[in-house]
Amino acid sequence: MSEQVIDQVGEYYDDIGELVELVGGNLHVGYWESDEDRAPFLEAMQRLTFEVGARLGLERGQHLLDVGCGVGEPAVRLAQRYAVAITGITVSHWQVAESARRVIAAGLRGRVITRYADAADQPFPDASFDAALAFDSLPSAQDKSRWLREVHRVLRPGGRFVFTEYPRTAELTDGERAILAANTIHTPPATLAESTALAETAGFDVVAAEDWSERVRRTYDEFFAALTAQGPALAEEYGAERIAMFTTGITTMFSLCRAKIGYHVLTCVKPA
Repeated sequence: MSEQVIDQVGEYYDDIGELVELVGGNLHVGYWESDEDRAPFLEAMQRLTFEVGARLGLERGQHLLDVGCGVGEPAVRLAQRYAVAITGITVSHWQVAESARRVIAAGLRGRVITRYADAADQPFPDASFDAALAFDSLPSAQDKSRWLREVHRVLRPGGRFVFTEYPRTAELTDGERAILAANTIHTPPATLAESTALAETAGFDVVAAEDWSERVRRTYDEFFAALTAQGPALAEEYGAERIAMFTTGITTMFSLCRAKIGYHVLTCVKPA
C-alpha cells in the first residue's frame, strides 16, 4: 500500500474515532438468517463475528493474525471463545490505542496485541501464524493481490485464511465509485468468481466461497435507526456539528451500499 493510501485509510478511521461506539466497536456489517430473524442490531454484528470466526477452524493455543483489526472488538470476542492468541494490525494510530484499552478491559492483556503495520508489507517472518483473518478490511486495499500474497507468506502451510469482500451487485457510476473510494472501498468485485480468483492467484486453495449479501443487507437500515435514536446523546458528547457532518457522509455511503453493495465470505487454505 502506498504511503498516500496508508495515510488516507489511517486518517479516515482516526477521524471517525470514538463514533465506533454506535456499532459496539464492530467495523463490519451484521448477520441475520432471514427476514423473519428479529435479532437486534448489535447482536447481529456479534453474530457475524462468530459466523466468520467459525470458518477459521481455530484450536486452543493457536496464533491468529487479524489484518485490519479495527479497534479489536472481533479479536477480543474470538480470543475469549477459542482461547487463542491474536495479533492485529491496523494503519490507524487511534485504533491501536483504543484496541489496547478494550483488550485490557476484557482481561486479555498479552493474549491480544494490536500493532501499527501495513498489511501489504507486514513485519512478520514467514509462516508466523496458524490462521489469518481479513474481516471487512481487504476492500480498503489499493493492491489486493499484494495484501493476499503477504497473508500467504506469513501463514503456516495448512493454515486457514478467511476474508470478506464488498462486491458490487449492480453497475456503479463514476460518482458512486468516488463515494466508495472516499470511504476506503476500492475496486469492488462483481462476482464470487472474481474474489476466488484473487485468492487462488495469491497461492491459496479456496474451500468455500459464500454470498451473504441478503443476510447482511438489513445492517444499513438498522444503523440509521440506531443513529436516529442515539443522535442527540452523540451530539451532546462529540458536538452537534461533528455528528451532523458524520450523518450526512454516512447516509450517502450507506444508502449506496444498501442499493448496490453485497457481501462475500471466502474460506481459504495455504497448501501444506
